[in-house]
Amino acid sequence: MTSPEAGLADRLVRWMGDNRASLDALMALEGSRAIHEEFLLAEGGTLPDRATRIERARAAGARAWMRHLARAVAAEWPGVAPDLPDRLDRWSNENRERLEALALEEAGFAERRGASGDPHADRRDVELAAHARFFAEGLASIAGPLGDRAESPADFGRRVAAWSRANESRRREVEREALAAWGSGPAPEPGPEMTAAAGAPEPDEMRIQEAAAVWAHVRLLAEALEHARETPPETPA
Repeated sequence: MTSPEAGLADRLVRWMGDNRASLDALMALEGSRAIHEEFLLAEGGTLPDRATRIERARAAGARAWMRHLARAVAAEWPGVAPDLPDRLDRWSNENRERLEALALEEAGFAERRGASGDPHADRRDVELAAHARFFAEGLASIAGPLGDRAESPADFGRRVAAWSRANESRRREVEREALAAWGSGPAPEPGPEMTAAAGAPEPDEMRIQEAAAVWAHVRLLAEALEHARETPPETPA
């Protein structure tokens, strides 16, 4: 466990970095799952286009990151049971339709906010925001009251998502920093931040953009969890 003096978000991020091998293993598992699903679709006569391949790779990467974050939460969040990751895995598999519903809700928020001028980036942010909110709901469902207040899993997820939307500028800052760091030197090896699906390789620039976006949502989710843990539900997000 990292220093208790550090904030929860920093401890989660440090744990995830210190346990990179765990993330690599999860990426491999989710990559295999994505390939298998694609193979089944191909057997049925459905061949995914490039956009669909990118979306599947992004979803696989997001799932791996969320599973990695669950392990960090189990290690760094006092009072959370050590079997949280396994229980959250089961919850996620049993509630996939909830992820789809959250994606529709997040798309509605994005529509009301207005387009950014980059449809691909807008769709990506909606998908990743839904994964983050899904994680928060699952965490609250498994761990029970997160702090000294009773709060439904759906309300906890809404509060995490609302704070994240209110701090969009912070997420974009993290994304820009990642783009600058990964784009200034040799491209990162395919894997954890890049893609989990072994379909047709994407240009390095696209891979780095996808990696930076996923990481920014994960980092902001860690910060949102810290805020939600320390702030009463009635406090405006």
